[in-house]
Amino acid sequence: MKKLLLIVISILPFFICGGFPPQKPKTKFIVMFYNLENLFDTIDNPLTKDDEYIPSGVKYWTPYRYKTKLQHIRQVICAVDYTNYPDIIGVCEVENKKVLEDLISRPPLKKAGYKIFHRESLDRRGIDNAVLYNPETFKILDTNILRINFKNDPEYHTRDIIYVKGIERKSKDTLHIFVNHWPSRYGGQVQTEDLRCAAAKKLKSTTDSILKINSSAKILCIGDFNDTPADMSMLEFLKAGTYYQNANTDSLYNIAYYLQYEKKLWTYAYRLEYDILDQVIVSGQLLKPDNLYINKDEVYPLKYDFMIKKDDLGYEKPKRTYLGYKYEGGFSDHLPMIINFSFGKNNRL
Repeated sequence: MKKLLLIVISILPFFICGGFPPQKPKTKFIVMFYNLENLFDTIDNPLTKDDEYIPSGVKYWTPYRYKTKLQHIRQVICAVDYTNYPDIIGVCEVENKKVLEDLISRPPLKKAGYKIFHRESLDRRGIDNAVLYNPETFKILDTNILRINFKNDPEYHTRDIIYVKGIERKSKDTLHIFVNHWPSRYGGQVQTEDLRCAAAKKLKSTTDSILKINSSAKILCIGDFNDTPADMSMLEFLKAGTYYQNANTDSLYNIAYYLQYEKKLWTYAYRLEYDILDQVIVSGQLLKPDNLYINKDEVYPLKYDFMIKKDDLGYEKPKRTYLGYKYEGGFSDHLPMIINFSFGKNNRL
């Protein structure tokens, strides 16, 4: 019976996408961010706290469940666009590079030709951030990691911020991309706020350095920030603006603020609270319709019925892999965020 279910899950992405997405001429450049909710392999790593995610662990994380999880992620990625795969996918909560290799090595993602940038962080649970990218549409120029230090607790370690610099091949524009997964609220939002503010200061100092060299640099910061667009880390430390008209090229702007408070969208549900923790922050130059740019209405959480679970009262939540120790067999506890870049009038191709 399990073999039959796995076969069904394996072919489901083909039905969702109508087979492999037909590769049509690109009219947009697609970036996706997705918190994969504990994408662990089934092998015990004695150096990290991954004991829950092994076959003998309390969550009974078997090879079957692992393969099911990979197929579910492929299904979501395939459903982003029915004519082209995302060009760049930022992810968080991955245990290692091997789980990403397992993800992209089988159909339908095998056809996409993704490459991986990943580095092991010092996170105590062993989860990291990473980037999948299509080398035919995005040429990597530089990569780095930003390690966050906490003065009040030097023994505390969190996920590194991943930095990728590259050229979008159609527009020839250079993009600076930062993939984030800031410290969680575990222990209380107020009690942990200084940790996320420290992450915000690190990201802000790095983007400031780029903009000091080139005030028109195109910067994209994506990730699970574990804060809302209206929290202190965003407004006071990252200084991400929320008014987009006449944007200054050397400033940052948080598109997620518009999505949550004006369009009433969300990526994460806790009890009956709906927030956008998976945010999109851009430099002002990306809001100007010149070459490669972003229209704020072309940024949105991806939400299909198959990714959603409703309770008895009709309240929606992402259909997740686990609810506590109960196996739900879903996708993730977050919705992915999609950014559709447009090509402006000055596009050189």
